[in-house]
Amino acid sequence: MVIALLMVGTSIVPTSPRDQAQAADPLAEAKAQQDALEATLSAQRAALTTLKAKATTLSGKLNAAKAELASVTAEFNRVSGLLSEVQQQVAEITARLAELRAQITALDEQLRVVAVHIRLQTEELRTRESLLEDHIRSAYERSQTSVLELLLSADSLDAATNQVGYMITVSDQDKQLAEEIRALRASLEAQEQALRDGRREVAAARDEADAQAALLAQREAELAAMQKELARLKAAAEQRQREQEAALNAALEARGNVAAEVAAIEKAALAQAKLVARLQAEEDARRQAPSAFGFKWPEVSFRVTQEWGPTNFRLEPPYTYRGTYYPHFHGGIDLANGCGTPILAIGTGTVKASGQPLWPWDSGYGVVISHGSGVQSWYWHLKAVVVVRAGQVVSRGQVIGYEGTTGNSTGCHLHMGINDHGVWENPRVYLP
Repeated sequence: MVIALLMVGTSIVPTSPRDQAQAADPLAEAKAQQDALEATLSAQRAALTTLKAKATTLSGKLNAAKAELASVTAEFNRVSGLLSEVQQQVAEITARLAELRAQITALDEQLRVVAVHIRLQTEELRTRESLLEDHIRSAYERSQTSVLELLLSADSLDAATNQVGYMITVSDQDKQLAEEIRALRASLEAQEQALRDGRREVAAARDEADAQAALLAQREAELAAMQKELARLKAAAEQRQREQEAALNAALEARGNVAAEVAAIEKAALAQAKLVARLQAEEDARRQAPSAFGFKWPEVSFRVTQEWGPTNFRLEPPYTYRGTYYPHFHGGIDLANGCGTPILAIGTGTVKASGQPLWPWDSGYGVVISHGSGVQSWYWHLKAVVVVRAGQVVSRGQVIGYEGTTGNSTGCHLHMGINDHGVWENPRVYLP
């Protein structure tokens, strides 16, 4: 869900993305040239003696096994990291659900006590009302004899005064009883309102508990799926390991001019390393010059760990690009060079958001820069420190943050995306 929010970014409206040429990938070109060199070397090795050809074939199989093993291991490590995150989330939701259930139980108990108290006070109110009715009835009966009759029938003025005072005293007691009844009714009304409010709170808490339970079930299903995928990757890695060991054993069994073959392979490897170094130097030099858009790469030195575009990685969210729906799509390009690596603005622009722009849906730290003409650059998974703020104008190459692993991340890296008029485009088109 967090990755989907990150891919959505700002409000995306349907639009026709600008025509873009296929972006040249210098690293891919370097690898292609390396593969071409390896093919040439393989062709040359094939012309050697039978023993050398056999040794070369075994070496090629060993290299292939290593490459496949490294690929599967990398995927295994990635899924394993995500699995740990989902396990932690399941534990947090479970704890939150238990806490919510405990609160509901405690609130139910409090409401039960209030209800009992209301019942007792209602009984007391009825008793007092009955007493007041008796007093009023008695006073009414006594009132049949007027005060004048009391005065005329009394033996003395003192006796008449005492009888009239007695009637007045009884009236004051009734007034006090009536006041107590009114106070008791007000107390009951307040308690009944508290009972109604409490029941609403319990209903809301139960709804929240049901929502948390549904989310927990979803996370547990994801956890089960990832555990299944992890088991499959582990089995694949073990199979590649067995193939690699078999290739090693076969190589050790070869007889003949092993030293000459090793020397030939080392010579080819040295030539290949020189070629890679030259191509890497050319790549570094090319990256120093800005692109046609005036952009540079956001890190001085890095390696690409995941490209932009459709992917088979099932945890990536779906996305529709240029009218085509993809079930799994990576909306940016991932770069890595180690935790704390300075992140640079790819071009001049105005900071639109920084800190945690997608909180509370995504806890990741990031920066969003608007470069005008509808183009925005997004930098995500930064360290939890704010370097630039919204509204600030930044220049190309200015430090805007540091490589981190905040949000939905399995390790320190930078997720950099280009949003052009609401569409997540390939950053390589905009970069040197």
